[in-house]
Amino acid sequence: MIHCVVGTRAQLFKLAPVMLECERRGLAWRWIYTAQHRDTVDETVQTFGLPKPDRVVVSWQTEAKSMGSMARWFGRMWLALPRSRRLLAGYTGKQHCVVTHGDTFTTWFGALMGKLTRTPVMHVESGLRSFDLRHPFPEELNRRITFLLTDFYACPGPRAVENLRSFKGVKLDTGANTQADTLRFGLDHADQAVIDAPPEKYVIAAIHRYENIFDRDRFARVVDALERVAERFLVLFIRHPSTELQLEKLGLRERLDRNPRIRLLPRLEYLPFVKLVRGAELVVTDGGGNQEELSYLGKPALIFRDAVERDEGIGENAVVSKLDPAIVDAFLDDYESYRRPLRLPAHSPSAMIVDFLEERGFGAR
Repeated sequence: MIHCVVGTRAQLFKLAPVMLECERRGLAWRWIYTAQHRDTVDETVQTFGLPKPDRVVVSWQTEAKSMGSMARWFGRMWLALPRSRRLLAGYTGKQHCVVTHGDTFTTWFGALMGKLTRTPVMHVESGLRSFDLRHPFPEELNRRITFLLTDFYACPGPRAVENLRSFKGVKLDTGANTQADTLRFGLDHADQAVIDAPPEKYVIAAIHRYENIFDRDRFARVVDALERVAERFLVLFIRHPSTELQLEKLGLRERLDRNPRIRLLPRLEYLPFVKLVRGAELVVTDGGGNQEELSYLGKPALIFRDAVERDEGIGENAVVSKLDPAIVDAFLDDYESYRRPLRLPAHSPSAMIVDFLEERGFGAR
């Protein structure tokens, strides 16, 4: 049995093509949902044509979007760990595999389920590092914990493989991120999405990282930078639930509401998001998945971070802003020079991952 552990929408986006590939090949697989994110997940499942999760670990109607709700979710996950064998439906041991993804709390909870039941663990999108436990926090800590619990590392490139040289286990270089397969799906189906793009030139903004939104001074600098962008373009600011909550809590929402050049949109489902991004002049983001996606699209991207762990697009279509007004202005002055042609990899990283699992007998019926 192949167990895919998913907690956030981003994880679902990136593991969906792996799950669909397992289904296409007739392998035995199931997925476990920790409900770290709940908003629009049902719609995401429908978009990709996935079955409903086989097991929901945390049953609640909200999601971990504030410190308090995160603490409640975290506590429930700890209480669930002694039931790991039951969560894995008894399919435990060396003939089965737990597949976990990324750098969230769910990532190492999933890996820990595997270790507690002596079931091999594969970490997808493995090897990304900042080498600073404080930045980004908690993502870098989550990665380090997961590396220690992993048997098979699915790395999105040679740099990621090199970052894991001190860790034991089998490294698989997939040459690209599974996000490439997700984007391929999105581009094939984006025209099905019903959403109206503005008639004027516009920019998409998607900000949600802890490092940006949980510190008032830092978040105020983010808003300052967005207002600089809005002086030149209409900004469509997509509100992640955590971002929306922090805007209200830190008293920054009013600034955005007063600016007629910034429109606040709810978090979008994947196909409408791809459709809007395709028509945008450029994208402002702090998301690693967005950075990868935009590098494949060749879309000019302004990264609202001080440093990144991924090298996709940097120096080509993307610039790390460090929230420096001079860097922001220079990028906006010359953003067209960062536009690149579509460059999706010819191979499927998700198929490579499933090849690896299938060759070792995981998922055999």
